[in-house]
Amino acid sequence: MSVGDNNGKIIAAAQERTSDTFQPELVTLAQAQVQQSWVLFDEPQGLVIRAIYVIRNANQDPIGMMEAGSVLGSEFLKSIKTRSDADLALIWNGQVRASTVDFGASPQFPSIAEVDAQAGDVLIQNVTANNKNYYGIFRVLRSSRQNPGLLAVLVPTAGVDQAQRTLIAVLVLLGLGLVGIVTLLAYRTARSITVPLGNLASAAQRIEGGDLAARVQQVSGHEIGTLERAFDTMAASLYERERAQREYLDEVRAVNEVADAVVGVTDAERIFARSLDRMVSLLNADGGAIVIREDPPGAPPGSGGRLNAPATVGIGPETAVMLAMRVLVRSEADADRIRLSAVSAGELRFVAHVPLSARGRTIGLLSAYFHDQRELTDTQARALRTIARLVSVANENADLVGELRVNNLQLERANRLKSEFLASVSHELRTPMNAIIGYTKLMLDGLDGEMTAQQQTDLFRVAQAADNLLGLINGLLDLAKIEAGKMELNIEEVNINDVTDEALELVRPHADEKGLEVRSLIPQGLPNVWADRARVRQVLANMLANAVKFTERGAVSVSAGAAEGWVTVSVADTGVGISPEAQAYVFDEFRQADSSTTRRYGGTGLGLAISKRLVTLHGGRIWVDSEIGRGSTFHFTLPIRV
Repeated sequence: MSVGDNNGKIIAAAQERTSDTFQPELVTLAQAQVQQSWVLFDEPQGLVIRAIYVIRNANQDPIGMMEAGSVLGSEFLKSIKTRSDADLALIWNGQVRASTVDFGASPQFPSIAEVDAQAGDVLIQNVTANNKNYYGIFRVLRSSRQNPGLLAVLVPTAGVDQAQRTLIAVLVLLGLGLVGIVTLLAYRTARSITVPLGNLASAAQRIEGGDLAARVQQVSGHEIGTLERAFDTMAASLYERERAQREYLDEVRAVNEVADAVVGVTDAERIFARSLDRMVSLLNADGGAIVIREDPPGAPPGSGGRLNAPATVGIGPETAVMLAMRVLVRSEADADRIRLSAVSAGELRFVAHVPLSARGRTIGLLSAYFHDQRELTDTQARALRTIARLVSVANENADLVGELRVNNLQLERANRLKSEFLASVSHELRTPMNAIIGYTKLMLDGLDGEMTAQQQTDLFRVAQAADNLLGLINGLLDLAKIEAGKMELNIEEVNINDVTDEALELVRPHADEKGLEVRSLIPQGLPNVWADRARVRQVLANMLANAVKFTERGAVSVSAGAAEGWVTVSVADTGVGISPEAQAYVFDEFRQADSSTTRRYGGTGLGLAISKRLVTLHGGRIWVDSEIGRGSTFHFTLPIRV
């Protein structure tokens, strides 16, 4: 080791040197600001590796150089070999300059160019030296000079081959042992998996066959055990769900049977008997009873009265009433609550009561009797409550139907009396009215002598009023006949054009007075209808009279068309129109669009009502299309003569 200045002059040296300056190459490297570099030198004592370091002050300015070197000889390589079984060689310019063993005169080593061509400057190949085979690892030693060296690490193949054979033998033995162990473990693992899986498959097949109680009943100690437990849990859940579903279906079936038994039945005793039979069958009871509280005549509902047992099974009516009385007297609240209690009635020792309620009051009890004490399942309790509600509703419906039947009979009798009264009064009024009209016309014709102008005017008004009154009487008589079912139709083949012309002639005088045009737009060749000619003319006359009455200016027209076996006749006007609200009742008896219409135009409101009844008797229908201020169009249909 030596220290010099910036120019390479040696200031101090650890060994004696032949020159007082550093190698020029090292000085050049140092002066080129290279921090440190090393160079191989071929010197008389052998290959020497020398490295130079730049010495810097605190300001990083170079103040000198330091050189260190070492001889790379055979002794140096042998010192390294003591730590390894491999032999080493240092090659320079194609010659072995140092080695740990004598490789002879011409060892077969690769050239520096061959090693330099390899990735990473490393080459591995078999070589022969001094008649011995080696595994060689060669690496290029590069320094700052362009002439590199070559380091060789040589391992005798004989030792490697022996170690390789030993390793192979050991690996073969280990492989055989591992194969045996793996085979044994695989067999045990397969058994630990396949046996539980077989049990799972068997249980699954049993469940598929309908045995929902099937279980694995063997818990393994690994993931299969988790699967087994999950399977058993699933099977138990499925079994419970199927059981609940079966109970629910039994409940629904029984309730449906009760509903089927009471639907459409209006006799309360039949309802009670059928419902009680279904209830006893569903609960597997040994007896049953329905006890009803009958309110005294004229008393308000729920005021309390005599108890009656209209239906019993396996227990006497008197006993059922006595047992029910204790419950009904004690409490009226909680209508859905099932009361369980011990009883002593022959062989019956236990009873389940559920109240029968209607309109917020308790009307009786539905009771199920058993020979021994028991708890009702949730399904049985729900079914018992449902049957009680069905019985309550059916009983109330039966009562309502009975009341409705009585009311209908009374209404029918009152309606019949009204129709008979109208028919009788109308008939009795028509005879004197015809006489009044007849005598008035005779006087107007001058048969009783000359009259003054005022007398003629007064008699003319009397005649008009009498005609109107006669029309009203005829309308009432027709309505009474229709309601009494005594209106008879003389069905024949009718030509709509002819009937329309006849009806137009009846209203034309009134239309002419108001300056209205009335016309028929019915085409020729329209099919004939199958109807009562007089009644069709009456319907047309009523519609035309209304159209003329409610039209101040414009026109009134009649049109008709045929389609799908029916002729539709339409009467249109340009009058005041009808509101949508009034259209809903314009065909009712004694109704017009509003009271102001009645005051302004007069009339009783029977014309359209009678027209609707007559059209309905023919099998047709009648309706109106109208809008306020834009007139109205009334339509009715009649069947075509086939």
